Amino acid sequence: MHDLIIIGGGAAALSAASYGLSKQLKVLLLYETLGGKTGRHFTINSEEDYLVGHILVHMAFPNDKPMGEAQFAGEEAIHLFERQIQTRSGMALRDRVLSVEKKGDGFKVTTALHGVQETTAVIIATGVTPITLDVPGAREFLGQGLGYSATTYARLVDGKMAAVVGTTQRALRGAAELARSAARVYLIALETETMDTPLLETLRTRPNVEILQGYGVKEVRGRSTVEQLVLERHGVERLVNVDAAFVDLGLKPNSALVANQVKTDAEGFIVVDKHNATSVPGIFAAGDVTTAFGEQVLIAIGEGARAALGAYDYLLTQTISYEIGSPD
Repeated sequence: MHDLIIIGGGAAALSAASYGLSKQLKVLLLYETLGGKTGRHFTINSEEDYLVGHILVHMAFPNDKPMGEAQFAGEEAIHLFERQIQTRSGMALRDRVLSVEKKGDGFKVTTALHGVQETTAVIIATGVTPITLDVPGAREFLGQGLGYSATTYARLVDGKMAAVVGTTQRALRGAAELARSAARVYLIALETETMDTPLLETLRTRPNVEILQGYGVKEVRGRSTVEQLVLERHGVERLVNVDAAFVDLGLKPNSALVANQVKTDAEGFIVVDKHNATSVPGIFAAGDVTTAFGEQVLIAIGEGARAALGAYDYLLTQTISYEIGSPD
């Protein structure tokens, strides 16, 4: 019997696991990908950045664009958490969780490879999945000039031509940030999307921003990286030359495991309180899968620790029936 099972392998999950260890809890981390978003790379022409929990590390010569310590903060924290977990045999299992169900005073977590694991408390830190652009070339150029987070890579488009596909709040924020340094930003707004937000009105006033309303992306073209987008509106094509393209058609929270048990918002994000507790006692949630969405590694680390603190406080109320940290 575990004190705490954490589902997920990103910054929030790792932070929660580290906090649980500091309280001498019997913790089990179930993950499909350890490190979450860490380690992804993004290339524009010959420049390359590595994304470490949404903190960028630019691969440059020592005297070219030197980096400050803050840029390494997320990487160092994630690596520290990973080392803590990897030195403890049996604490982390790479597996897919099939279900989370209430069982007596605790929960049973069913996995694909390691059967049923029982626990007194659960933290869901499964993150989100971006809605992908499903056109020729989009998959091939992922990371090679095409990405799903404009704000993360804004520094790479200095003086370049960029496109943002979508008019979600994240897309508009990304376009606004890109417009600060890019030579030109194309905002590709699909017909079905609303066009009446204050941020969009501000973008209309920027001389280096062109809003292509009613256009959809038909194809992504290039050689080694993205070079051109083929757009279409009412059957008429338009070619746009770009150095980078960022897609934001929305995010899908990976909350299906508990969506039928805990309260979620209309989009499926798990509703949490100030202690990262859900509507079900004993189930907590942290990171991008929650309504406290922040999409930055340092925010996720804080949310994970707070969820673990909430879970620890909950466990303290359960000590009448069992002893925290006991093997059974």
